[in-house]
Amino acid sequence: MSKFLTFYLLLLSQFAFAETCETKRELFIENAATKVWKTTICPQQQLPFHTHEYARVVIPEETGSLKVTYASGHEVMITLEKQVPIFLSKVQGQESHQDLNTGNNALHVTVIELREQG
Repeated sequence: MSKFLTFYLLLLSQFAFAETCETKRELFIENAATKVWKTTICPQQQLPFHTHEYARVVIPEETGSLKVTYASGHEVMITLEKQVPIFLSKVQGQESHQDLNTGNNALHVTVIELREQG
């Protein structure tokens, strides 16, 4: 009975966590020089198709993986390491794409858009 109760409580806690996770974007700064936001992607959730006009630096809060699926059908896996920034080029973001969190935990990434200055 004790093992069943432990399993049941663990299962309930997983459902409670899943219900509290919300895939979203939180804007911090937007001006002529830059745009900075935090994106949360829940486990096995994906962002809708979108594009990027500028290059970006992405800083993940957790280690995880994103599967990027382009409108053309081409897929790329991006491995994220906790607190290790990665650079994503302007070209990479121009084609319409979706980002899927392939893991079992939420991913939180801070995105710094590098707007071109004249």
